[in-house]
Amino acid sequence: MRVRTTVLTLAIGASLLAGCSGPAGADPAPAPSVPVRATAAAGGACRLLDQARIAERLGLDLTVAGSARQGKTNTCVARQADAALPELSLSVTPTTADVAVFKDTIPPDGATAVTALGKAAFQAIRPAASGRGPYVEIGWLAGNARLMLLKVVLPAGGDSAAIAPKLVDLAREIDRAGV
Repeated sequence: MRVRTTVLTLAIGASLLAGCSGPAGADPAPAPSVPVRATAAAGGACRLLDQARIAERLGLDLTVAGSARQGKTNTCVARQADAALPELSLSVTPTTADVAVFKDTIPPDGATAVTALGKAAFQAIRPAASGRGPYVEIGWLAGNARLMLLKVVLPAGGDSAAIAPKLVDLAREIDRAGV
């Protein structure tokens, strides 16, 4: 820990001193870019996502990702480095639910069934509301006893209905990859 603190202190000090060199009228050097990681490199549920595939399928350039585990649920959230939205999240939870239990308890009110995705699936398209943008959520019961939830939240003015079929296609690809 002491070595890490020393290295960090030296790096910050060097950065500050670097601004003190050069002629007084010279243009300042451009700010360094924010380091980003490949989505899959974040681990956990992020291993099921790929930045290039997200960009190709959804038209979203999500540059940073993080994963977490709470109990048996693995979650991944990907977004742009400089903006909170759009945001893509994927949650994966082992389940003992069968198709009947899934259909009766999991889909939110107003959700519609999705075909050719897992054993059973739904999509919920929601408009913007106070404090959040419009979103689409796809949920499915995977063949390997996993409950999968894939959600994209768009900035205000985003078209959740237009991105919904693209998100369903991405969910099908994730499902085919196997968890």
